[in-house]
Amino acid sequence: MKDLEQCRKELDEIDTQILQLLKQRIDVAGDVALYKLINNKKVVDTKREQSKLHSLEQQGRELKLSASFISDVFKSIMAHTVSYELRYIAEKVNEKSLERDVSIAHLGTVGTYSHLAATRYIDAYKGKVELMSCNSFDEIVAAVESGKCDYGMLPIENSSSGSINEVLDVLQGSCTQIVGELFYPIDHSILGCDKIKLSEITDVYSHPQPVQQCSRWLKDFLPHVKIHYMESSSHAIHAVAKLRNKTHVAIASHNAAAFYNLLPLMDNIANNNHNYTRFICVSMTPVAVSESVQAKTSLSFTVAKYTPGSLIKVLDAFSKHNLNIVKLISRPRLAAGHDTWEEIFFADIQANIASPIMTQILDDIRTYTSSLKVLGCYPSQDHA
Repeated sequence: MKDLEQCRKELDEIDTQILQLLKQRIDVAGDVALYKLINNKKVVDTKREQSKLHSLEQQGRELKLSASFISDVFKSIMAHTVSYELRYIAEKVNEKSLERDVSIAHLGTVGTYSHLAATRYIDAYKGKVELMSCNSFDEIVAAVESGKCDYGMLPIENSSSGSINEVLDVLQGSCTQIVGELFYPIDHSILGCDKIKLSEITDVYSHPQPVQQCSRWLKDFLPHVKIHYMESSSHAIHAVAKLRNKTHVAIASHNAAAFYNLLPLMDNIANNNHNYTRFICVSMTPVAVSESVQAKTSLSFTVAKYTPGSLIKVLDAFSKHNLNIVKLISRPRLAAGHDTWEEIFFADIQANIASPIMTQILDDIRTYTSSLKVLGCYPSQDHA
């Protein structure tokens, strides 16, 4: 029997080989992306992915490997490859390179979902990467508008709690453009400084969004605790780490625990086990989206307040061209001089702003809108 140190040495050598193979795979993915761009081929081929996954599972069984293990590993690899190909194509179309330096602003410090999402969004870049912590959504947008950062990462909606109104309100007055989106899985956990029973917990720290998204669990298991609302989940984690009081815990990502020397006491506490937050990435420079990539266009608009049917006519313009509006929400309009109770609508359409159909639609709906703004056109991640 091999001793433990020898086994660990062999595992380290195998892991190094795996890393080298993953690097080779990404290099090939760049060639694939370039071919798809030149030949106008779609980046996402769902049928091929499913077929390949099935084949890999069969090969895994022959090697006595669990099919679920193979599925989990290669689904993650394939998802990362698709993300890389999309970013590669986006940079090529816009005459840029993944080799360049980039900076991105996000909410909170290390360990927030915004920090984790921002890190994932720019992980394809190979130059110097700089992440800037901000205390508010306004500060994120200001960092981009002032040129301090290339990008800003904003959480715009969650699959459990819906739209994040503060971000929609910030977008009303922003001159930035949406250039990308990212769906990040939310793995809410209870983090503490020591192992204790749930019944011993007296105080919970978190951002209002995670509290809302874990409301059922909190009601069922911690109905009498005191909730402390913080500016971000990282502020919550930092507060708990600083207090070192085992009865005080934070709600945050399981992955954030290691950054603050905390312990995950309970995982997967969200109301929705398939909980995702959709982040948008904003920049001062709009991007062109290749025809080989599924595009999404985001708009904001207002309609004549006392004109019956004006909203229906706007929506019908997209319907008659068979374009799908995947999101439509409204917020009170914040612009100076607006009418009382005037609403501004935000819409996401599965279409490329550069297409002749979208050009025609935008011309048509101006008749029925009192204001119309293109918030951005960018690669859609709805398939991911």
